[in-house]
Amino acid sequence: MKKKPIYVEVDILAPIEEAWTYTQNPKLHEQWDLRFTSITYIEKKSVEEPQRFTYETKVMPGVVVRGWGESRGEHQKKDGTKTSSLHFGTPQKISPIAEGRGYWQYIPHDKGLTFLTQYDYDVRYGKLGKLLDAMFRPIMGWATALSFDVLKRWLEKGENPASQYRRFFLTIFISILFCIIWVYHGLVPKIIVQHPTEVMLVENILEKDLQSELGPSGYRVELSGVGVGPSETELEQSGYRVKSSETDVRPSGIGKEPSETGLGLSGIGKEPSETELWPSEIKKGPSETELGPSGIEKEPSETGLWPSEINSEPSRTEGGPSEFRSRSSETEGESSKIKLNLSKTTAKPNEDALSWNNANKIVIWIGIAEILFGLCWLLPRGKRLLFGAQIIVFPFLTIGALLADITIATAPFNPVTFNLALWVLSIIGFIISKDMPSARRCIRKREETT
Repeated sequence: MKKKPIYVEVDILAPIEEAWTYTQNPKLHEQWDLRFTSITYIEKKSVEEPQRFTYETKVMPGVVVRGWGESRGEHQKKDGTKTSSLHFGTPQKISPIAEGRGYWQYIPHDKGLTFLTQYDYDVRYGKLGKLLDAMFRPIMGWATALSFDVLKRWLEKGENPASQYRRFFLTIFISILFCIIWVYHGLVPKIIVQHPTEVMLVENILEKDLQSELGPSGYRVELSGVGVGPSETELEQSGYRVKSSETDVRPSGIGKEPSETGLGLSGIGKEPSETELWPSEIKKGPSETELGPSGIEKEPSETGLWPSEINSEPSRTEGGPSEFRSRSSETEGESSKIKLNLSKTTAKPNEDALSWNNANKIVIWIGIAEILFGLCWLLPRGKRLLFGAQIIVFPFLTIGALLADITIATAPFNPVTFNLALWVLSIIGFIISKDMPSARRCIRKREETT
């Protein structure tokens, strides 16, 4: 397949004479053209000679490509269009470019001029060189377009090229850094390793949500039925269920002295003569006690507690669950305890609440989301939007981590300081990424003429 020449075009709102000066003067040219680090003109021996020059391009620290070039012709049309042809090359084997030719053209219009270039070059190393050029040529086209936009902004807004490139490459560097951070933290500690701290933070959050659903005791308990009706609370003593409506406790006796009630709570710890429930009778069978099953089946009128009279709170009744643990049970050893059996107690967690067993799955999905967000930083557009999103998100992530486990704030290299650093870096990126130079503002394909 035949290779296409590199073509770049941009409109500049500036006089054509000024654009000519900024492109033909080597000291000005080397400032805005990303393809050249320095350009040095060689003094001409005669006016007819083409202007020869040498150039250097620093690819990376310690790697410099040096080449030559000459401007072979300059002419101007009647409509004011100027053209400058170029011939260039390098003998260095490190460069894929062997030799090339091209031109610059300046086309004036009402608001300024259209500045364009088209050039092509031959590669070395045969088929291998052509294969490498398939990757190198798009980079050269992008660098040319970015340089043209930097020149446009310099002429139109007066922003120095060095400042433009500084902001541009800092934004690219920060974007790559955020990409690495998000992808790494989503992949390694959340998916590959599943670090215990990551799972623990999610479990703590789920635990707090579960407690908010179930209450402090860990169960969802509906106490609206306690102390309301005789059939809504049940007491278990020695394996027998005794309805509160059938206990020998009257509401009228609740406020009286224990001696005035049938089952005085303070009387449980007194001498047998002072209580109506003898220890010897406690050892008897259920039918032999005064509180036996036969008493359970009596009518409410035969018991000391009438359904219509039950108005007191469970904690105030003398037959309350905590107070029925009588002192007589302490003297008799391992006697049975009276326990409160709430008929409306619900020990089942809320079905909508997330289970702790799903914490590892949630961590995996969080990791996938972080990886996708990290890859968004490689997109050529939307950097400022991503910076703005992080400015909002990082404080919430930090607060969430502290709420899950506040002790992480004391650990070395903890999420609090780490997120704070990333938050500040996001603010810096948001500021410097405003109105950056971009190769997208240039036309990269010549329009077909008929």
